Amino acid sequence: MFRPFADWLATTPVSAALQNAAWVIPVSQSIHIIGMSVLFASALMINMRLLGVTRFGRPAAQLVRTLLPWMWTALGALLATGTVQTIAEPVRQFVTPAFWAKMSMIVVVVTMTAIFMHHLRRKAADGDGAAKRPSGTRLFAVLSTMLWVAIIICGRLIGYTSAFYQ
Repeated sequence: MFRPFADWLATTPVSAALQNAAWVIPVSQSIHIIGMSVLFASALMINMRLLGVTRFGRPAAQLVRTLLPWMWTALGALLATGTVQTIAEPVRQFVTPAFWAKMSMIVVVVTMTAIFMHHLRRKAADGDGAAKRPSGTRLFAVLSTMLWVAIIICGRLIGYTSAFYQ
């Protein structure tokens, strides 16, 4: 379905320029990996706090206030580098089911995170005691962690499986 669009995009001057610059894709991928590391580490620290794995240290709401800007900045970097990679190699991206699974999960986890973090900030005092945690806190933390891990796996699968679909 997306193959004609990917073929067309691959022939555009912007895509050709990105494809012909030998440094663009490796640099973009390196920044993408660093951004994913920052985003995943931040999400994992928050989720572990919400699960009660780390009982000492800052309250969950304070941890969220500290780490959320890092997460959103990393997400912006990921979107920028992902766009560069997609324009540079559109057929590789658009024909692979792992790409579409990754994009779908990103939409879900980012929406989920934005809603939950807004809720957590409003009820900051309720975020830390095991008996006082807002309902759904544990479910959010587990689902969020699982989705980020699945997104990372799908990202790797794009490179490993794209040849099967071209």
